[in-house]
Amino acid sequence: MYITEQEIMSQHIALEKTFDYVMLQREEIEAFFIQYPFKKFIFLGCGSSYMLCKSGETLFSACKNTSASAIAGGDYLIHHGFYEETVKEAIVVTLSRSGQTSEIIRSAKLIKEKYGNPIISICLKEDNHMMQYSDLNLTMDWCFDQSVCQTRSVTNLYTAMLLLAAVYKGDEDAIASVKKAISMNETFKKEYQPVLKSLAEKDWDNVVVLADGPVGGLAEEGALAFTEIAMLPGKCFHLLDYRHGPIVINDDKTLTVVLLSPVETKLQGDLIKDLKKLGGIVITVSTQKDNLYDADRHIFIGEIEDFGAMGIPFIFVLQMAAYEKSMMLGNNPDAPAGLDPFITLT
Repeated sequence: MYITEQEIMSQHIALEKTFDYVMLQREEIEAFFIQYPFKKFIFLGCGSSYMLCKSGETLFSACKNTSASAIAGGDYLIHHGFYEETVKEAIVVTLSRSGQTSEIIRSAKLIKEKYGNPIISICLKEDNHMMQYSDLNLTMDWCFDQSVCQTRSVTNLYTAMLLLAAVYKGDEDAIASVKKAISMNETFKKEYQPVLKSLAEKDWDNVVVLADGPVGGLAEEGALAFTEIAMLPGKCFHLLDYRHGPIVINDDKTLTVVLLSPVETKLQGDLIKDLKKLGGIVITVSTQKDNLYDADRHIFIGEIEDFGAMGIPFIFVLQMAAYEKSMMLGNNPDAPAGLDPFITLT
């Protein structure tokens, strides 16, 4: 068994620890938000963590009287003058597996020295380089991935961010939904791993992931998993927005994975019909048990009420499908050629 599979399949253990850890830190987090009552957030990340930052932007910008922006670490490092007004008087949240990525460390240093912003660091490595610039450190070393491509670390960073947003707005229902998604995670993975292995054996060589709302950034990372792990093109779009151009290259070798919203049927159903006409494989994922749109395969993720919490089982679908495709193609998912676990600039 490759390390990547071990890390994907052990996510439920790490997720339980992450939930308990963040809840233990709840009073400290609430005290931080009282000390820094800003209503503007900046999310900084690189690569996978930047994609998660996009989910953070959506989560926090949906909170009352709150604005949020996601900025790639390298973008800020090069264009920090352009972002001056964006960054002023904002709480900065950095996401990182290692806490050693140069773009994030240098950006945090610039922001702290020039503007003195309060910084929350969510990282998966003890004694990381971000700690010296952070006012609140959430360090979860039990989630750290040893394989180059992030899987377990992505799921736990996303979950910690869901809980951070829920604590910020005092949303007990969202916390309960996250806990429910975690409690079902082990059984869900065992049920659907064989399904995803069978899916990987089918004839497709590129992937499109469609998802909206707070799951959108996470879904983009899920599309990246196909690129990094299976070394096949993976792309992500919003559901209905996919018709506005990108759909023209969807063909009979395309796997399209769609996260359906439980609050609407007709518009989503029409999109699935259009996708099926193109001849590729269409997989729907939702909190509805029935295959409402006659997709090639429907995956039921459980009755999870919170939109953001739906991302916890959804990212597994993408990660495991990418892993199983990598196995079928004879690749090494733990160390794809040309990738490093984190980037250090000289």
